[in-house]
Amino acid sequence: MQVTGSNSNQHILSIRFSADGFYFALLNPKAKEKSDSSIHHLYKVDESLSFTANLKHAIDELEWLNYQYKAVSIVIATSRFTLVPLDFFEDEQVETIFYHNFHHVDNELVEFNILQKSNVVVLYGLDKALLTLLYKQFPEAQVKAQATSLIEHLTLQNYHVNQKQLLCVIGRDNITIAAMEHHNIIYCNSFNCHHITDRLYYILYSWKQLGLNQLSDELLLADNISEADELKHELGHYISNITCISPYFDIETAV
Repeated sequence: MQVTGSNSNQHILSIRFSADGFYFALLNPKAKEKSDSSIHHLYKVDESLSFTANLKHAIDELEWLNYQYKAVSIVIATSRFTLVPLDFFEDEQVETIFYHNFHHVDNELVEFNILQKSNVVVLYGLDKALLTLLYKQFPEAQVKAQATSLIEHLTLQNYHVNQKQLLCVIGRDNITIAAMEHHNIIYCNSFNCHHITDRLYYILYSWKQLGLNQLSDELLLADNISEADELKHELGHYISNITCISPYFDIETAV
């Protein structure tokens, strides 16, 4: 499959921004052959530059980022998020609630995603310059936090199983963990960590605190830094049901 300026409006562009790199997926929902349905591209970022500066470079280097698409879905990997029950959500209170949990950061906007199926709202902080550039380049884009896509994925998965599930997204310098029971989100948090021993600690600590069953409940690992095999081996001493999933589950099937 080749995407050009003349056929790009048949495709969905999905983008995931994280410190581990920018991941792009070009998806064609109407492709007849599975091999023609998607293209994936990992863009290595310059760690000395901001997300905004790296995105500007990517736009200059990757011609297809300037095409017009059927839809654009953007996921921002950030640990600056908090959850609010939908029943108690008031949009005029987002900054007040958010900054009860986090310190103020210059040039930050507090955005939110409403998840009707999970009855929760995700509040998250996003750099103003990055958001401005995103909407300038992709005016119709749907932007959401990684925590949002994590909860959405768990909600979909949990409709088909009876056990509790814990989903862990492993990043270079953090781990985001969410848990669901009977289609309801029961936990979602993010921790800063750089070593596998710390990741093991946070996963097992969360598992124990939530009272998950070692034999019947399921642990899902989405690993962006190629530690999945080692993590699965070590966690296997304590948890029986462990499944490794694509680290890009949140954008590879975006619609």
